[in-house]
Amino acid sequence: MKENKRREKRKRTLEFHEIIQLYENGCETSEIAKLANVTPRYISKILSEHNVDMRPFGSWKRQYSLNEHYFKEWSNNMAYI
Repeated sequence: MKENKRREKRKRTLEFHEIIQLYENGCETSEIAKLANVTPRYISKILSEHNVDMRPFGSWKRQYSLNEHYFKEWSNNMAYI
């Protein structure tokens, strides 16, 4: 006889307002996910559904600042790039 190997439903241990508050206080989605017993993707989904401004991906590990308007005007330095 086979046992039914269905995944047990995970129960979210934090409420939406708690998740949003933690994110706005600087916690990463992976840290919040561990506290809430869900995946980091689910945390991102909750935040986007509640119109929370998300931090850019990888912003915490970026070493250099970017000048996104660098190529809008020509300069002699661009010949070397």
